[in-house]
Amino acid sequence: MEDQFRVWIKFSNQEQEEHLDTDWTDQFGVSSALSRLLHGPAAKLNMISQIKIIDMSDSIVYMIKDGRQVWPAA
Repeated sequence: MEDQFRVWIKFSNQEQEEHLDTDWTDQFGVSSALSRLLHGPAAKLNMISQIKIIDMSDSIVYMIKDGRQVWPAA
């Protein structure tokens, strides 16, 4: 079975709740979501404080916090 991922985001409005941006998708869907979240309108307005990508085993495979990659360590 092909690897599947979820993309979770937190907004910069002091709210601690995570929001599901992209439900189970493949690596191409993740790439598209990352491009949109890092370079789209929400990014330009600094609306997103965290982007987290998890795999099917609920492990974090990639995380950006406050515009910096924190996992895996850069």
